[in-house]
Amino acid sequence: MATARKEIYDATFIQTLGTAIHEQDASFQMVKFLKTCLTADWVDLKLMQRCDRITVALHDQLPADFEAAAPILAAIGPKFTGLAAICLPNYVACYGLKHWQTAMDLLALLTQFSTAEYAIRPFLVAAPEQTQAQMLAWSSSSVAAIRRLASEGMRPRLPWGTRLRQYVADPAPIFTVLKKLMFDESLYVQKSVANNLNDISKDHPQAVIEFVQNYWGQKKTTDWIIARGLRTLFKQGNTEVLTLLGYAKCAVMQLKSVNLTPKQQTVQLGKNSTLAYTLTSAAQTELPLYIGYRVHYIRQNKVGAFKDFFVKRIVLTPQQCLSGMLTIKWQPLSTRRLYPGMHLIELLVNTEVVAASSVILTMN
Repeated sequence: MATARKEIYDATFIQTLGTAIHEQDASFQMVKFLKTCLTADWVDLKLMQRCDRITVALHDQLPADFEAAAPILAAIGPKFTGLAAICLPNYVACYGLKHWQTAMDLLALLTQFSTAEYAIRPFLVAAPEQTQAQMLAWSSSSVAAIRRLASEGMRPRLPWGTRLRQYVADPAPIFTVLKKLMFDESLYVQKSVANNLNDISKDHPQAVIEFVQNYWGQKKTTDWIIARGLRTLFKQGNTEVLTLLGYAKCAVMQLKSVNLTPKQQTVQLGKNSTLAYTLTSAAQTELPLYIGYRVHYIRQNKVGAFKDFFVKRIVLTPQQCLSGMLTIKWQPLSTRRLYPGMHLIELLVNTEVVAASSVILTMN
């Protein structure tokens, strides 16, 4: 059984963190820190609740003056990496708002070992113009993690993060930063830029399309950013996006002998089902295709929901036949429960449904 993500915050981590702080500040009491964190309800706390508990316990013993606490956090920051280390930027977000410059300097350091994408958001709300200027400056940093923060911290719909409603309403300040990052060489930065564009597209699709049209075709990595950033609009079948990426909805009219056939009509929960697909190009010229499939899941309230899955990109030559197999894993996820019954499966070409079949899911 997989370990819950919240277990990154356990007694060992808390002790290691406390020890590092004690080495910088001899007055820091390890036993008190452990007792403050590991109260009876600790086992029931979720990931971010544990992070907040640790943050409060740190503040209980670190100097009350943030200017005095900041050097301690800066000294221990390089010792803690990964997701668990976000408790340090979280401290800055909670107690550094009135110390803007010190907070910015500290976040720029800490994000290199973990991420300050959540911690920067309260500053964007409390001091938007000043912090936006800092994000723009960070977008020119020589450090990829800091450039990535310039984008990731401004995502309007960052998962787990506070929604930045000012950018949901008007993403113009984000575009100013993204202009500096569209040709970035770091994959870490590229992924963030793409995810930021995808966030914005959910509220301002046309603005994103117009923005990326200025960059399409200039560089392979930039095209990758754009394609990934347009993924929601692509799945929605946005005609402008399909055209930009080289696909046409009308391509489905140039296909023949399209079939989607399940190898097993019934599948048990926890098992996989396989479906075979075939299609043939009836076009007289090359035909760019984006192949995918859609699973319509049964819901407890009887209202269906679907999810699209990518299969492949291919350019068919005239009269070429394409065949392949789809494998669907019927594994329940924390984000998706599965219910028994007939599930509709659709084959997609350039986001259009070209064939359909069904699979019956059983619980045993």
